Amino acid sequence: MGFLLLGVDSLIACLAVGTVVQRKWRVPFAVCFGIGDGGGFLLGTAFHWSVPDATANIVETAVLVALGLYWIAIAMLARRANGSGWVWVLPWVLSIDNITYGLIDHAWSHSVAVQALEQAVSSALLAGIGLAVSVYATRAIPALQRSRVAAMGFAGGALILAAGVELLVG
Repeated sequence: MGFLLLGVDSLIACLAVGTVVQRKWRVPFAVCFGIGDGGGFLLGTAFHWSVPDATANIVETAVLVALGLYWIAIAMLARRANGSGWVWVLPWVLSIDNITYGLIDHAWSHSVAVQALEQAVSSALLAGIGLAVSVYATRAIPALQRSRVAAMGFAGGALILAAGVELLVG
């Protein structure tokens, strides 16, 4: 079960934005987290790219906060919820840290392909869990069910909170 820790950032992000992602796009959205994290790992190991952890954390946090503030502004100023398409940036931005992660020393396999698959499965699975928990949790808040604008405002605040958690965890 230790391999699940590789997708914690996907879980956190999807807990925050689950109310914004439309029902028909939830599975593809979760799969994008897996593709992004597995692909980022493969890119990093294939090309021996190295992005400092601090840089990856700053970029990820900045995107989470910027998107959160954007959605809060939409919730405060708009009557209709437009701009939720930016949520699709998250899987790719959150894969930056996987570029520098490198091979896992204590993994059950030292194969690059197996470790990339582990990261992809972990991220997709935890993203899906985060989306499901977010969707079911918002059923307890009727205003979020009635208004997509309110849901975006809630998701914006949750993204800013997630950015703080990501800094602490990541």
